[in-house]
Amino acid sequence: MAITFNTTHMLFPTPVVEFLVEDPERLNALLREEIALRVKSEAGEKRSNIDGWHSASDLFAREEPGHQEIAGAIKLAVRDATRQIGGGTKDGGVRFQLAGWINVNPPGGFNMPHDHPGAFWSGVYYVSVPEPPANNPERGAISFIDHRPAPAGQPLVQAPMFQGNATFRPREGAILLFPGTARHWVLPQSDAAADRISIAFNAIAAETVQAG
Repeated sequence: MAITFNTTHMLFPTPVVEFLVEDPERLNALLREEIALRVKSEAGEKRSNIDGWHSASDLFAREEPGHQEIAGAIKLAVRDATRQIGGGTKDGGVRFQLAGWINVNPPGGFNMPHDHPGAFWSGVYYVSVPEPPANNPERGAISFIDHRPAPAGQPLVQAPMFQGNATFRPREGAILLFPGTARHWVLPQSDAAADRISIAFNAIAAETVQAG
């Protein structure tokens, strides 16, 4: 008996959407100055960060020019990512409540595996990403962990769509968005004498906005 291939249906995807800001060198230089002042004056908080500094979740209420500029870019990214997945249009869709914070990981610092309960989108903007060592290019990368139980025989079949984790090497000036349910962690920072600086955020779907 012969069979003819028809199609493969991809179910329950986990989208990871990437945007790039304009003129990231200028913006990141400004952000580094503003963040350095905050690190000196604020104690920081303890969340998933190990050996790092975590700000209060007040990005969208700050008055510093760099903070306000990246907050505006994140709002645009959340809107456009929602539109790309079919969740809204330019004039209608969903209104989001946003909260954001800063992570500063020193050499060796990392963020433990976690997710963001209650958020539709979570994401991160990269301010400073030190170059990893040539023999360990994943140092400082963000890694997503498959939250589904592994199918029996996964180590034998080794199909890419059933891999247990997916790692992204961040680049400065990029905004990365993913569902808040996507479990992830930040691998230990390289031993380079520089900090890995990122701005993380959550977008909580608050209400439906009708096109008018």
